[in-house]
Amino acid sequence: MIKGAVALSKILSISAMVIGIVIVGFGTSVPELLASLFAVVKMNSPGLHFGNIIGSNIANVLLILGLTAVINPITFPAKPSKRDITFLILSIVLLGIAFFGLKQIDIFYGIFLTLAMGVYIVWSFLKRDVQTEEIPELTGPWANVFFSLLMTVIGIAVMVGGADMMVDNAVKIAKDLNVSNTLIGLTIVAVGTSLPELAASLMSALHKHSDLAVGNIIGSNIFNAIFIPGLTAIANKICNDKAIVIGENKLIEEFLIMGIVTAVFIFFSIRGRIGRVVGALFLISYAVFIFYAAK
Repeated sequence: MIKGAVALSKILSISAMVIGIVIVGFGTSVPELLASLFAVVKMNSPGLHFGNIIGSNIANVLLILGLTAVINPITFPAKPSKRDITFLILSIVLLGIAFFGLKQIDIFYGIFLTLAMGVYIVWSFLKRDVQTEEIPELTGPWANVFFSLLMTVIGIAVMVGGADMMVDNAVKIAKDLNVSNTLIGLTIVAVGTSLPELAASLMSALHKHSDLAVGNIIGSNIFNAIFIPGLTAIANKICNDKAIVIGENKLIEEFLIMGIVTAVFIFFSIRGRIGRVVGALFLISYAVFIFYAAK
């Protein structure tokens, strides 16, 4: 997957950051999408749905980038563009409107969120950033755009399949232990569906493609906060003829934590480096969050 994504960056003359956001970031978020669709459409469990989204976004920053930085400090030549930072902030704002204002996501707001996601994807490719990292000349089949895209998709699919198996079995175990759906969403499902992001970010950093690792997290968090709620709301209206009601629950506090974590991530991404000490602090913070969520 990493080799295919880097090859696409070289062939298309697009920065690895954009490839990480649009292709790898969205691709590794497929488990979150499937988990949320199942939680709402089949289980009628908004707590599991929103717990998955919020927990995944927190895990992406504190757990995944924290672990990646501890193993290999993340430094990247290309800082996220104003477009990416703007949409990352906007994704939190749009989800916050649903939480604090609308108290639900109906089909109209779902369509709006989905269209916003489409605008971001089109904008990313039309005004694509140029490469800033040195990529060796491609040889053999990797020089072919279709082969590189195929390898990227296959790599993502294998990661998604493994994560899906892990989540299914972990949720069954949690159910046997009488754990609440909201807690399952915040912890087991969130971490399990974030495993592809972990694999992608970790291997990207180890192969010295930190732009790809950071882009993966940006794309995944935007996808989670905008596209997943939007598409899930549309599917729920079609299948069950109702909106996703958020209601009054403890996830308001977790949403605020997600906002703070996103702000911290933006600060360090603009700064251009996440070292081992910061990575360790991220991991400690995630452990504290899990302890808090389990109370």
